[in-house]
Amino acid sequence: MGKEVIMFIPTYESVLAMSPTDFEKYSLQILFQQVKHLDDCKVQHNKIIEVDDGNYQIDGYIEFSLMGIIYKTILECKHYKSSISREKVQVLYDKIRACGANKGILISSSNFQSGAIEYASKHGIALIQLTDAGEQYVKRSGFNVIMNSHQIPYNDGCQYIGVMQSSTGSGITCSYLSRTNLAIKEYLKNNK
Repeated sequence: MGKEVIMFIPTYESVLAMSPTDFEKYSLQILFQQVKHLDDCKVQHNKIIEVDDGNYQIDGYIEFSLMGIIYKTILECKHYKSSISREKVQVLYDKIRACGANKGILISSSNFQSGAIEYASKHGIALIQLTDAGEQYVKRSGFNVIMNSHQIPYNDGCQYIGVMQSSTGSGITCSYLSRTNLAIKEYLKNNK
């Protein structure tokens, strides 16, 4: 039996109605809820990082300290209708290395191809898809759909919720980010 391709179904057109800049700001807002309790945490939108091989425009940037060490995370936002390929994750990985960052996060309005999820998991990059929350959420079932739970995901009244996806080697897990599920905070603190 062949390897099953799994993806999380994208949101309806509502998330695509946002401008790309609004999508970036909303993504940072969701991440800020996850990291605001980290020491000396700074979250910036549209940062330019200057390095010896040129300047890099970064959609979002998170910096915090842990035991006296400064940790830097680059955020890339993809406001796309089509699924995110491995190549998009590879570009982020190159930016992480070029900018001397510790981690990377890619947030998308669409799903991730299985190759993108596998590559991101191997290289320590968090993948998050925005999907509808609360009453806008529609339970989806069927072939190629990850269902994290049978409950409607809530995000403290926000219209969308982030779904973090990663490869376990034998499958793909997804985790709804919320005030009580701080998976991104734990991801950033993990030194892998």
